[in-house]
Amino acid sequence: MNFNYNEDQQSIQDVAIRMFRDLCGDEAIRNLYKQEQPLHTELWQQVAQSGLLGAALPTDVGGSAMGMTELCLILEQQGKAVAPLPVLESVVEAALPIARFAAEDLKQKLLPSVISGDLILSAVRPYQGLQNRQPLTATAQGEHWCLNGYSNLVGYAHYAGGFLVTAQLEDGGHWIGYVNAGSEGLHITQQRATNGEASGHIQFNQVTVTADNLIATHNEAESLLQWQRQHTFAAMAALQLGVLQEGLRRAAEYTTERTQFGKPLGAFQAVSQQAADGYMAIEALRGVYWRLLDILDNGNADDLEANITAHSVKYWICESGHIAAHIFLHLHGGIGQDLDYPVHRFFSWAKKNESYLGGADQQAALLGKLIQSNPAALL
Repeated sequence: MNFNYNEDQQSIQDVAIRMFRDLCGDEAIRNLYKQEQPLHTELWQQVAQSGLLGAALPTDVGGSAMGMTELCLILEQQGKAVAPLPVLESVVEAALPIARFAAEDLKQKLLPSVISGDLILSAVRPYQGLQNRQPLTATAQGEHWCLNGYSNLVGYAHYAGGFLVTAQLEDGGHWIGYVNAGSEGLHITQQRATNGEASGHIQFNQVTVTADNLIATHNEAESLLQWQRQHTFAAMAALQLGVLQEGLRRAAEYTTERTQFGKPLGAFQAVSQQAADGYMAIEALRGVYWRLLDILDNGNADDLEANITAHSVKYWICESGHIAAHIFLHLHGGIGQDLDYPVHRFFSWAKKNESYLGGADQQAALLGKLIQSNPAALL
């Protein structure tokens, strides 16, 4: 099998590497956090001007009509730089589902501005945790819809000009539509994720949504949510892969240069074994992540395999994040705890990605239930 990238993919990767390297050095990222700027606006403008935001969006709205593989190459570099950008939130979780499922008028209204970077979108998704919470609801009122409820930790909510909102209908089905950030009755309270990224608590109080902003309900909404989840897990795997690779690379560099008892730390067997454990965890994530990209871009799997692969990716985002992040922080010793030293940011990003999905144990349980309910998956 040939795992090399083609010429176009290599070009995208090279552009992304140069861009993140030039604008996301350790000092630049440190200054962003010191100045409490949870969005790298200069880098966002550069990424947009280069056309990278439209890599996976259709040509009729100004995109390049490539695939998730190309978009994930950008996200891997973002992870390596731990750069605060809403590529996942704006492009993957919101713009891609709109491009696939929304009406033509809504696509033409929103997506060109997303590609240019002038409009940031974010997704308000249904709560999937273990607590018993009141759902965000959508109620029909004539030709319009009325939203009530709230959602926490909506990525880059304060910067978003609009939201792809998923709410619950009275019959238990799902409603999905576009809501402008300036809608009457919508209130945003700023939050911060554990890695310092911008988030927001959004309260919906009798927010009216017109019929032309409705995207899907019931069965079509379920199809959209499954499609959105699969692409989101692939994108988060790309981010996590970048974060972990760079964190382990820095640990290898540090243990090569740092000496103890007259020789480099990396020469000690226990150190090299820990590094090897971290490497294997990262490669496990890479293998299942590449399989999911193959499914999403080439469609060579049925719905069941695609779903199981996506949930396997979700598990390994959590598991590899836990294993590798603790290893590369541990290998740095005490200096890894110093907030003036950059490695702590890679740890906090890896742990944020892990906790955002609920942790490996929860994902293993969900994956087990999925396989148990589909015995054919074992054949």
